[in-house]
Amino acid sequence: MRLACGFLLAALACGGAQRTDEPAPSNQAPAAGDDAPEPSAPETPDPGVAPVQPNGPERSGALDRDGDGVLDDMDKCPDEPEDRDGFEDEDGCPEPDNDRDGILDVDDKCPAQPEVKNGRQDEDGCPD
Repeated sequence: MRLACGFLLAALACGGAQRTDEPAPSNQAPAAGDDAPEPSAPETPDPGVAPVQPNGPERSGALDRDGDGVLDDMDKCPDEPEDRDGFEDEDGCPEPDNDRDGILDVDDKCPAQPEVKNGRQDEDGCPD
């Protein structure tokens, strides 16, 4: 018992025990009505307003229905998103066949060069 009492006195002398007139620390958020400020809700963007546009100045209230970054008043295809592949990206329309050779870019081994239709490997999308 002496050993226990000595340990307790040493803890009190060194500040190891908590004072009873102070509230215990809590990992919980302050209750409503406390002096702590309430956390603010994150701002959610208005779905009808376009984000900052890479191809022009941001205009408050400008619409971009398809969300492709080209504002509707400049977008030739306001309901179809631009495919952003480096080919005619400023018009706002997707171009599934950039070289217009009849072979979709996803299947075209040479999407920037049209296929030469000559009966020789005409399905690969590359000129021969």
